[in-house]
Amino acid sequence: MPVRRLVGLAAVLAALLLLQGVLAIRPAWAEAVEAPPLRVALLPTNPPLSLLRLYDPFRQFLSHRLQRPVELYTARNFRTALDDIRRGDFDVLVTAPHFGVIAVDAGYVPLARYKVELRPLIVVLKGSSLTEAAQLRGKKVLTANRLTAMSVVTEHWLESQYGLVAGRDYQLIDAQSHGTAIRAVGMGDADACVSSVSALQQVPEDVRARVTFFEAGIAVPHQFTLAHPRLGERRIAELRQLMMDFNDTREGKAFFAAGGFQGYSSLTAKDIEDARPYADKVAKMIEDKP
Repeated sequence: MPVRRLVGLAAVLAALLLLQGVLAIRPAWAEAVEAPPLRVALLPTNPPLSLLRLYDPFRQFLSHRLQRPVELYTARNFRTALDDIRRGDFDVLVTAPHFGVIAVDAGYVPLARYKVELRPLIVVLKGSSLTEAAQLRGKKVLTANRLTAMSVVTEHWLESQYGLVAGRDYQLIDAQSHGTAIRAVGMGDADACVSSVSALQQVPEDVRARVTFFEAGIAVPHQFTLAHPRLGERRIAELRQLMMDFNDTREGKAFFAAGGFQGYSSLTAKDIEDARPYADKVAKMIEDKP
């Protein structure tokens, strides 16, 4: 896997040794295990170290129960993550619902989704005069990336409900991650940003204290987790069951609370079809602007 597309695990390990005191991304006994590492791709919704700290309990749980090393990866950006999906580079994906639809179409098998729904929020500086979507006309609005589910869903909502077209009626600017966008709003560097409850929950408390929000009037399924068919039916069924088991563990409860995810539930055909219009919109966006 070319280094340019992935966070280097050596660098991540060094940082985690300093920040968390953990031993390694893979268990100490990894070299003695014959099974290859299970490679899990995380959508780059936050800075890499934040993601890896958040998901490390899930990694440890899978590694212990599967008795094989589990490695976490994240792409440099959303377009790279989409390219990774289409190539089938990873064994397990934790990805946005519209990217999940693209993954299913590429052959990935549904495992689970977070129970919480994605309900886009418009985050503004505390005390701001912005209290409703119609007031975004002429404003600078940040998003983690134009390809994120929240950005795609919100852009569609603003256009269909308020006639506000990105690039014509307001600026919609990529900010690299949800955390970066929220921080910029909190510092007064942008009028608003598109975000979510879970993204807000994952930023530091001092940042969260400087902002407030109002809801977009739309909801979609939250992130999907999917497995590559090369794992085989038995292993895929085992992973699906392990994810449900994780709901009931102390580590799982802490993980879901930290991420604002509420737990895992089954990923249904209805979830996939509910997210399909936004997958189609992303495909059109990429076609129009490669």
